[in-house]
Amino acid sequence: MFEPNWASPPGDTISRLATAGNLSVHDLAERIGFEEDVFFGIMDGRVQICDEIADALSNELGASRQFWIERYNQFLDDKVRIAGSAQTETLSTWGQSFPAKALRQLGWLPKGSRGERLSRDILDFFGCVSIQGWNERYSSGIGQVAFRTSFAFEADEMATLAWLRVGEVQSESLALAKFSANDFKNRLPELKKLCALKRPELFFPKLQQACAEHGVGLVSSKVPTGCRASGATWTSAKGNPIILLSFRYLSEDHFWFTFFHEAAHVVLHGTDHISVDGSDPSPLGASAVEDEADTFAQDALVAADLRDEMLNAIPTRPHARRIARKAGVTPGIIVGQLQKSGALQPHQFNDLKRRYKWDDNTILPVLSQPRKYT
Repeated sequence: MFEPNWASPPGDTISRLATAGNLSVHDLAERIGFEEDVFFGIMDGRVQICDEIADALSNELGASRQFWIERYNQFLDDKVRIAGSAQTETLSTWGQSFPAKALRQLGWLPKGSRGERLSRDILDFFGCVSIQGWNERYSSGIGQVAFRTSFAFEADEMATLAWLRVGEVQSESLALAKFSANDFKNRLPELKKLCALKRPELFFPKLQQACAEHGVGLVSSKVPTGCRASGATWTSAKGNPIILLSFRYLSEDHFWFTFFHEAAHVVLHGTDHISVDGSDPSPLGASAVEDEADTFAQDALVAADLRDEMLNAIPTRPHARRIARKAGVTPGIIVGQLQKSGALQPHQFNDLKRRYKWDDNTILPVLSQPRKYT
């Protein structure tokens, strides 16, 4: 597994889990009861996480005493590793840590490069001129998104970072207004109307423009092998939230749910985030912010009162179409909601869903031909 050339202090995990529990870092410090200089020493790794501190963190944030002790020890190990390897890493070997084959398949790297040439091609892809520059740049921003929010699930972090880089490049060309969380949140209900447009090349640019008008960058890209992300959010250097979608599963219900799920993180939480097969990558499993984002997405697609009507009836195709008309969405989205709730099995009524497929364009898929289900 690739080891990034920086050490993540315990405060990165503490901040993330505090946010997941809707708790500010300052409130956490007060609840734990340590002096301020001690608490922030814990955050940046200057103070050892002993049994007493580990128990306090466990009581407030969850996870075990051993988890917090090992988290501190990993930080120390990373510092030692970095100090020992800083002088030995060279262009001839650095690129071997990346999934070059998967990136070539998507046309993101030139074909055939090896050794030092491969490393230089990868640096070019990331917009960097040296390994040191890469380490400095990707110790923050989308580097943090890839590494510090994905430590608890099995994935190729470098494949994920490459996918995020493609989204980063796309977002840099967008003309974005000043971000307003309230204005964006108020605009979201009307955006689901765009699901009436069948083809991604028709609805996605309109969705992208609507987001840009409120300062949110919306981009999409196919994921390389090893990356299991459905969507991601982060904040650009200019202070604009960026939403990157992968069209994972290539179905309309999953796309629209993921869009509103990521939009929820933008307007409610303002934190970097990756959705991985609909799961929460935190070490504690499902968190308050993930549940809140799921509820936000569900309500955005089907209002709560209509949701009761949707679920309190025997699911049939006419029923799905009727609820879709009332909700202002497509029957396929309703089928997805019924499947998610358990009212339908994953194989039922899938003929009502619009499907997509990838062609030579790795940025946006196209509408697939209807499939027949039995």
